[in-house]
Parts: sequence; C-alpha cells; structure tokens
Amino acid sequence: MNFIKIKFGNNFEDEFQKAVDEVFHLVSPVFKQYECVWRPPVDVCELGDEIIVLADLAGINKEELHIELSSKRIKISGIRKMVSVVADFRYCLAEIPHGYFERSIPLPALVDAEKASASYADGILMVRINKIPAGKAHRISVKTG
Repeated sequence: MNFIKIKFGNNFEDEFQKAVDEVFHLVSPVFKQYECVWRPPVDVCELGDEIIVLADLAGINKEELHIELSSKRIKISGIRKMVSVVADFRYCLAEIPHGYFERSIPLPALVDAEKASASYADGILMVRINKIPAGKAHRISVKTG
C-alpha cells in the first residue's frame, strides 16, 4: 500500500496543492504536464550594507528573466520552457515545472534600486542590492510659485 506524505508547513495553500497534485500524478503521470504558474525557491541574505537575493532558476534562458526592484520589494518573473528529449514519448514521472513564474519578495530593509546588480550562472540568479543607510536624510528644495 502506498502512502502520500502530507506536510503542512508555513504556506498551507502551496502544501495542499502539492498533495492534491501528487494524488492525481499517481493516477496519471501526465497530469502535471501542463503549463502552470510555479514558484522557484528564493533565499534572501542580509549583510552589513547590502542584501543578496538568490533564486533557483535552473533551465531558464537569461533573456526570459525579468527583475523589477523598488526600495522595498523585488519581483522576479519569467518563463521556463518545457524540455522535450525526443519527439514521441510518454512520461513515467514528471516533476519539473515549466511555464510562467513570478516571485514578489519584500526586502528586510530599504534599498537603493539604482545601484543593484544581477548575475546568472549555473541556474542561480544572484541580485546584490545596496541598503539605504538608516537615518540618511534626503534634502528637498522648495521652489517658489
């Protein structure tokens, strides 16, 4: 008898959807072979004067990546295309998601969006963002009439 392991973590909806997908996948392995919105895993690290965001995006063409950055949030989106090994095949196991993805992550500190840099190597996207120092005042000039 096969058992399905269900672990309810921090995000109940995601874990529940995975469990439902796994049940249908056991019945028919091709069930998961549809284009869907998926969420790549992301790490956010905070250093003294910068924040580093890492995203696991294996199999993504860097031209398909889009990064939007504001002072409080980073949005990473794009498309992973389905990999076809040969023309006429049937899946026995299909776990690699493909299609559109999007992650919008709040940042732990205010950042200078103008001084960010991004690199992509070995399936990992790294975005380095400078923090705005706390207490830094921005001077606003007053114009007349």
